[in-house]
Amino acid sequence: MQYNPTLKKAMEEIKQILQKYDIAGQAVLHSPGHSEYMIHITPTYSCAWFENNGVRFRATKKDYNGNEMIRNQKIKDTSNMLALLSETTAKNALSLLAVSKKLDQIIGSNHTEGGHTTHSTQNN
Repeated sequence: MQYNPTLKKAMEEIKQILQKYDIAGQAVLHSPGHSEYMIHITPTYSCAWFENNGVRFRATKKDYNGNEMIRNQKIKDTSNMLALLSETTAKNALSLLAVSKKLDQIIGSNHTEGGHTTHSTQNN
């Protein structure tokens, strides 16, 4: 099995919480041999979404019926969301990488089993 069903279920709950509170988020879950990850950038205050392995932005006046104030606020909120999510994720990742590499050196770890899946990988 290339995924852990428990992680899939837990990630679905996290996605529901993000939608319930209309917030963006990034999550990585782990169980022995598996990890599951997700980035949610589409709360209502965001003008960003994922499409074709990239990020798209709804950022023209036409997208907001000519209302420049609403458009500018969405762009500002999206920029803030992306900056804070990426900065926090990067800091956490760098810290975890350093600790993980050090432990691997000490105990000679080999991580060839298991793997990671995105939140959109099917539960087949």
